[in-house]
Amino acid sequence: MATGAVRVVFTPQILLMVTKVYIPFLFPLTFLISMLALWLDGVMGFGSGFLPNPINYYVAGFLMVAGLAFVGVTYAELVFEGKGSPSPTAGRTIHLVRSGIYAYSRNPSVIGKLLGFLSVGVALNSITFVAILAPLLLAGSLVEKVVRQEPQLIEIFGEEYEAYRREVPLFFPWRLFGIKPPFRSL
Repeated sequence: MATGAVRVVFTPQILLMVTKVYIPFLFPLTFLISMLALWLDGVMGFGSGFLPNPINYYVAGFLMVAGLAFVGVTYAELVFEGKGSPSPTAGRTIHLVRSGIYAYSRNPSVIGKLLGFLSVGVALNSITFVAILAPLLLAGSLVEKVVRQEPQLIEIFGEEYEAYRREVPLFFPWRLFGIKPPFRSL
């Protein structure tokens, strides 16, 4: 699957998604969130950060690489197994993907995106970014998945998705670590 993760970057589905969603919206939004975080750090007196330089850059680099790898693997599964795109904006998957990492989490790409997003906050050495804004963004993203995306998936895939939803957690891949979920999956 690692070669698929690299190969997926150059597929029309991903290139279209990057040009329609990531470049015009997500990258500028991350920049604005970064500016807000640095301003809030100053207002709250968190100016010195939480990691010594240059360690924050090494940690940020690791998080970015891990996030990109995670997103690459999840997107490869959606493109090659699902026969479509990870984004409804650039098309959608034709088949429900329940294999690979999707056997453990219904939204594994959120994990990779979170790691990538956190890498920006760690590179900035911003306590506000990492401890306040990233968790808020994660919560908002998961609420959006439940409120907007899941009803669409139920409409498209019907009982197959309902069964998948009952078996696999929304976000955290508990079974991957041999842990029983502490609550019923959403």
